[in-house]
Amino acid sequence: MNNDDRARGLARLRALMAMTTANGCTEEEELSAARMVAKAVEQLDGNPAAQPATDPSWAARERDNPQYQLLLEKNTLEGMLKTTLQELALAHINTISPAKRNLRGQPVEWVRTTELMLPYFNMMLGSSGASRLARGIVDGMVEELILDGLLPDALAMPRD
Repeated sequence: MNNDDRARGLARLRALMAMTTANGCTEEEELSAARMVAKAVEQLDGNPAAQPATDPSWAARERDNPQYQLLLEKNTLEGMLKTTLQELALAHINTISPAKRNLRGQPVEWVRTTELMLPYFNMMLGSSGASRLARGIVDGMVEELILDGLLPDALAMPRD
């Protein structure tokens, strides 16, 4: 690999890492990816100190890294909590505002989903003695679900 190819490759890697961070990658994930990329670049450069490309032990060491395991566990738990909140929210929405309800000719009021969900989730958390921190996490996840398009922003509710 000559110097021009190496410079172009490094520029592309830097741009990719910056784009990954801009798209929501955490610093820990970026660092882990950077370590893996550095090992791959060493192998491509033909560095005699680098292990051959067929030796997967560097990947095993990275996988067995306690920081990586904690990050993986945290992301898995957050994903499971987010999915559970989405399912509970959709079940509650279908209970209070069935999708097939005919609202033609009826006066409706648009209500933000958070105004419907947060009291419901706070009631559920209150019965388990959850802290203000737990309520804040749930509030943030409901907002994320709305921003991701996994929950509606507002619902048409009939005025009574």
